[in-house]
Amino acid sequence: APSVSFVPMGSFQAVDQASGELKALSNGKAYKVEADKGKDGKPRLVFGPHLFLGSARLIPGKADEFISIGERRYRGNLLFRPNADGTVTVVDELGLEEYLFGVLPHEMSPDWPLEALKAQAVVSRTYAMAKLGRGADDAFDLTDDNYTQVYTGVTTESEHVRKAVRATEGKVLTYNGRPLQAYFHSTCGGHTAGAADVWGGPDPKPLRGVRDHWCKNSPHYRWEAYFTNVDILAALNRNGIPGVRVTDIREGDRGSAGWLTNIRVRTDHGWNRVPANKFRLWLGVRDLKSVRFDSVRKRKKGFEFEGRGYGHGVGLCQ
Repeated sequence: APSVSFVPMGSFQAVDQASGELKALSNGKAYKVEADKGKDGKPRLVFGPHLFLGSARLIPGKADEFISIGERRYRGNLLFRPNADGTVTVVDELGLEEYLFGVLPHEMSPDWPLEALKAQAVVSRTYAMAKLGRGADDAFDLTDDNYTQVYTGVTTESEHVRKAVRATEGKVLTYNGRPLQAYFHSTCGGHTAGAADVWGGPDPKPLRGVRDHWCKNSPHYRWEAYFTNVDILAALNRNGIPGVRVTDIREGDRGSAGWLTNIRVRTDHGWNRVPANKFRLWLGVRDLKSVRFDSVRKRKKGFEFEGRGYGHGVGLCQ
């Protein structure tokens, strides 16, 4: 962000990672953090009334203290890193189990049965383990959004979630001796998708599609979506497909589980074969719930899609 304002709720100290200098922070006082360039061109931090020569790390005096940023609260050590473009990156550094306390309420309803939450805890823990080690330049392993897993710190924790995480502490899924790149999604529509069919690349046996007879209970088991020609054309143009008219859309190839791997789209410039997962992202994943289409119908001013499932279809069907 261009700048970050935070409030320490407890006895925090800020450590200048370049000099080792310690600064005591006042409990309940608001601090604003901005990036600044020194005479040598290296980014520094303006940290409230203090100037830090590099990154700053906030360290709590007690385990139950937290930092408030906007409407969110975070436990653990927070790292503030100045970037060359004048922005500040904030990284929450904490243990894997405490991280899951802030993940599960967003990836599965905290009101769901304990056994479902325990299964989600194992999958989310495994996914996080497989993502560790992005590289020293990034200073973090996971983002806090749908790109990896949604995480909001202490803000939305619940005792039901904490119970599920503690009951499965340290448990991960492995394949060939390593953490599995475990995925999950809302609804598979009766058959999960193979990872290779959706994203290409490796095809690990545990991530190949399987039948799911329980999925019919989901409200997303079947769905319909309508998009106007104007909206479809805008999405195609934004992503490098030329044309001024969309004339046809047809189902393309399917993987072994019935999920489309590509979609055929014709504009006035001709036919294009678009990876199905990209097509869904371009049009919007909330409306186009999956790429397991049952039909595509041309209407007067747009196209109507019918399908099953919600999400990419790989891994755990919630």
